Amino acid sequence: MALFGLFLFWACKKNIAEDTENNNNQEQNTGSPSHTNPRLSYGDTLFYLKNQPGNYTILPVSVPAASGFFKAIPAGLVLDSVSGRINITLSETGLRYKVYYVSPGGTAIDSVKLVISGVDYQDAIYTIASTADVYDTAFPIYNARPGLPLPCGGDDEDDDGDIDDDDNLCVFDETDLDDDGNDDIPGVIQDKLLVDTKKGTIDVEASFYAGLFGSSNPANGVSKDFTFYYRLQDASNRALNKITVRFYHYRTISDIPQSLLDTLNLRNQIGIAVNSRTASNRGNSAFHANAAGHSDFTAGRMESFALYESKPKRPPIIIIVSQ
Repeated sequence: MALFGLFLFWACKKNIAEDTENNNNQEQNTGSPSHTNPRLSYGDTLFYLKNQPGNYTILPVSVPAASGFFKAIPAGLVLDSVSGRINITLSETGLRYKVYYVSPGGTAIDSVKLVISGVDYQDAIYTIASTADVYDTAFPIYNARPGLPLPCGGDDEDDDGDIDDDDNLCVFDETDLDDDGNDDIPGVIQDKLLVDTKKGTIDVEASFYAGLFGSSNPANGVSKDFTFYYRLQDASNRALNKITVRFYHYRTISDIPQSLLDTLNLRNQIGIAVNSRTASNRGNSAFHANAAGHSDFTAGRMESFALYESKPKRPPIIIIVSQ
């Protein structure tokens, strides 16, 4: 993995580790209403898909008394700005979001962090010609917490006396979408995206040489999206989940356009904005941009909230540098 990719992974892991300190997935509200004013709350901070027909939605269980509306970063959370209703089924899963309750004048009255359960992959650059194979693997990030084990078993689930792949209860690159025992789609492995069907890891180098881009010598700057389905043995009760991953190919690091590097940098900033526990993201902070195009938070400045709100975290970006 290239140095830049390692930096992005470390930065994301550091920010999320700080965010989960002392709460173990119980993210805190970051506003500061008085003790007599209700806090913004959805009753929990971790929500799972439900294995049921129709959409699964949630409403806030409490909202500050002042008039206001709802916003969230990053893009991907299906949120009604008036009622605060969140459609879990239609939202991008595997991400942490920050939901704000905002005054009509644009001041953040209160906020809360939520995770929609699922997996994600870290944006990264892989220089496959100059790194060992072990560094050319993309690992799934479960519930927005790098290092958190997947809920895929590990005990002797089939009672055969040993722990093996048959004890792994997760399925990646699921092809039986209606769970009737018959394949409904071919899956991305057929398209040379080599996803481990039990662990969710992606062998980036092997996928490239297998013809991920349709050729063993793809054009410089070519890109391709892959969407695959998966099921996890967790509180989702193996509900069908999915993720799209975007791959780029460049021959050398210097061929990567600055605009794409800027996108990766912005995503990292969004991660910092969502996961920060500093005073600069606490309540009573103005969202409106100043003359320099920045928002004035209580301590220091950060880029316009509108910019973060409009830029999606998804799809995760994997850049393959082949030379």
